[in-house]
Amino acid sequence: MTTPTSAPALPGRVLAVAVCSAFLVGLDSMITVPLIPEIAADTNTAARAGGLFVSAYALLFALVAPLCGAMSDRLGRRRILCTGLVIFALANVLTGLGGDFTVILISRAVAGLGSAMIMPSVYAMIAENFPFEKRGKIMGIVVAGLLSSTVLGVPLGAYLAYLMNWRAAFVAVAVVAAAVYLMVLVRLPVMAPKDPQERAGNPLASYFGMIRRAVTTPALLCVLGSTLLWSAALYGMFSNIGVFFSERFDFNEAQTGFAIMGSGAGSMAGALLGGRIADRLGKRRVLVAAALVAAAGVSAVPLIGEHLVPVLIVFILWGTAVGVGQPVLNTLVSELRPETRGTALALNGSAQYAGMMLATSIAAALLQSSFSFTTIGILCGVCALAVLPLLVGVRVTAPQKAPARPAPGTEASA
Repeated sequence: MTTPTSAPALPGRVLAVAVCSAFLVGLDSMITVPLIPEIAADTNTAARAGGLFVSAYALLFALVAPLCGAMSDRLGRRRILCTGLVIFALANVLTGLGGDFTVILISRAVAGLGSAMIMPSVYAMIAENFPFEKRGKIMGIVVAGLLSSTVLGVPLGAYLAYLMNWRAAFVAVAVVAAAVYLMVLVRLPVMAPKDPQERAGNPLASYFGMIRRAVTTPALLCVLGSTLLWSAALYGMFSNIGVFFSERFDFNEAQTGFAIMGSGAGSMAGALLGGRIADRLGKRRVLVAAALVAAAGVSAVPLIGEHLVPVLIVFILWGTAVGVGQPVLNTLVSELRPETRGTALALNGSAQYAGMMLATSIAAALLQSSFSFTTIGILCGVCALAVLPLLVGVRVTAPQKAPARPAPGTEASA
């Protein structure tokens, strides 16, 4: 079956759109972290419950991403991407206008819906427009774009909130979303609709049929489990890092934003490096090393105590390890079921955000029950290590290249 993006989109244009879209989603998912103390104070909410803003965002993403991925397989990446960007922008405006905890919680969930339409389409476009032997490198560039938001966007958003208020930061995200939407309209070609016979029938039955076919691959299930655990290992601690720095070192929004910038720089470098190394040394081998470093880092951050410089150094190393591992997982998924790539990548995104939702919800409950950040860090470290046994079930082989056609005039005579 011909995929919807097999048309004349140039790989360079696809990559530019993918990186900008990933930056936008990364910005929105991370910008809440340094702002939680201020949002909590403004809405009369306990700061340690602020992680639920991330949970709401992640919950809706996890629930609808498989359906959105199947829709992109069926209706086309560009259409679903544009729809997601519109929903995403409106949700951020609503967050900025929200006057109480419930409204903000709902708007964060709607933003998660927009993200669920954006990212599976982006990853599928990359997998369809770049060859197998370059896919780890290119996927690393896209993940670096997502993580670069913690280097540029999140510190700027936090500083804007410091100068004005937290609402201005979300309005700024909506403006960036509008700019990316215009970029998609200009840079990506309009795709021809699929054969009406392929679009006939019950759409939901077709979507869930795609999902069932995608999850019948045991190796894919192992990768999805790895992604869930990898995400839990990151976000259980990271979603509360603003509260951690505020309580332990009396950081304000701007200071937390700059600390996140350091970790984000490490993650970005790790993503760029990890994708290239994985193409050469093997994806499972690189992921094992990244998991070991990430587990040690996330466990050590709250254990170091009141020593700021060592905490920041370990925070950066932890972020670097996470950056190395993320593009490897994305690339593995893109190679396991090429015929339903959008669906498989959407399931991977769903697993990622399910891990985020579970980890942030559990962490918020533990912190409100007076558990320490040390407990959260150790649990996250255990999640990172739990990825390792699942990798045993993952086997990916490069697709066979079609044999070269003989030059004209050299065919063997009958």
